[in-house]
Amino acid sequence: MSIPLPSIKVLFVDDEPALQALGEDLLVEEGYEVVCAAGAREALDLFAQHGQQVDLVVTDESMPGMTGIELAQQLFKLAPQLPIILCSGYLLTMAEEGIAATNIKAVLAKTDIFFKLPATIASLLAQDR
Repeated sequence: MSIPLPSIKVLFVDDEPALQALGEDLLVEEGYEVVCAAGAREALDLFAQHGQQVDLVVTDESMPGMTGIELAQQLFKLAPQLPIILCSGYLLTMAEEGIAATNIKAVLAKTDIFFKLPATIASLLAQDR
C-alpha cells in the first residue's frame, strides 16, 4: 500500500494565455495542483487569498505593469521562504538587478520551460524538505 503524496500547489504567472494553459497542463500532468494568474497584480491578489496554500511560484519576467522580479520582491516581503522560478524570453541570470531581494531560486529561458521546469521544481522542493 503506497502512501499518497501531499498535494503541491504551484502558482503559475504569465500574461500570455497560451503559455498559461501549456504551463498548467504540464504541471498538472506532473501531479501538481496549479493556480494560474494572468499577471503580477492578479498573482498578488491570489496570494493574498490563498498564499498559505502555495508551495512554489513560477513567473514570467516580462509582463505589463510589474515584472517577474518585482513580483518576486513583493512575494519575498510576504513569504520569504517561498521558492520562485523566474522564466524569461531573454537571457537572464541569477545576477540580474533586484534578484538579491527575492527568493528566486532558479532562472529558466522560456524555450527551456517545458524541458527543465518539472525537474527544477522537484529539485527545489527536495531542498526545502
